[in-house]
Amino acid sequence: MAETKPGVWDPDMKVEAPLLLRLYTLWQEKCRGDLLPARADFDPLEMRDCLGSVFLVEALPEDDDFRYTLVGSEITSVVRRDSTGLLISEVFGAAGLALYRKVRDERRPIRVHGPVDWLGRDYIGYETVVLPLADDGRQVNRFIGGMIFRLASEQ
Repeated sequence: MAETKPGVWDPDMKVEAPLLLRLYTLWQEKCRGDLLPARADFDPLEMRDCLGSVFLVEALPEDDDFRYTLVGSEITSVVRRDSTGLLISEVFGAAGLALYRKVRDERRPIRVHGPVDWLGRDYIGYETVVLPLADDGRQVNRFIGGMIFRLASEQ
């Protein structure tokens, strides 16, 4: 796989897209003090307007990698492939692994944005949020995120 360039990492979470801001706010509401929300805390019905732009990722501690378990239809339509079942290392290489490891280890969400520089489609920009989840509230074992695309001139 060709190595992708990392987008701009924004740990301050200056989310611009309304849909991603809604997902981030929902995640924040489900945090319980220092405890992270679990996957079970999210009801698809309460976020049905976001579902096409949502992805779920599980941590694979034995491989120090991560696997997409769901990729929304709007994402797959733009990138022209469904990455469900694929590893982050397969889709985004070392840059993707570094991003997910950072979110896992720091237990903090991150926003990433920039031009789409994969699949030869650099005329489109993207914004994404990666939000950590923990079944026990402490050890990150999953992620929920959202991704939207727009013309690069709108970035």
